Amino acid sequence: MSYTPEQFAADSGISREEIDAAKNRLLEEVRLYELKEARKRQDVTQKQLAERMGVSQKRVSSLESGDVDKTEIRTLRRYLDAIGGKLQVNAVMPDGRTLQLV
Repeated sequence: MSYTPEQFAADSGISREEIDAAKNRLLEEVRLYELKEARKRQDVTQKQLAERMGVSQKRVSSLESGDVDKTEIRTLRRYLDAIGGKLQVNAVMPDGRTLQLV
């Protein structure tokens, strides 16, 4: 019989809330990595991107290492526009319908 993650958490006194918080932090890191990699795939440096966005290179660096969930939609739109992308924001409703918001 194998030792499941749930058993490990219970034996270690780790709550469901702590597991969910760790999962959310990990997903945030993945999103930031994907954002940075999208820029790199377009062969655009942080400095070039900053110039296109009209911000400092430090601001681009901060965006790529910060909290995407707290970044304004218009900032993400400018970032993606500057590397040739397009921002789309969708909401999934309880009945399964998807609404395109942006």
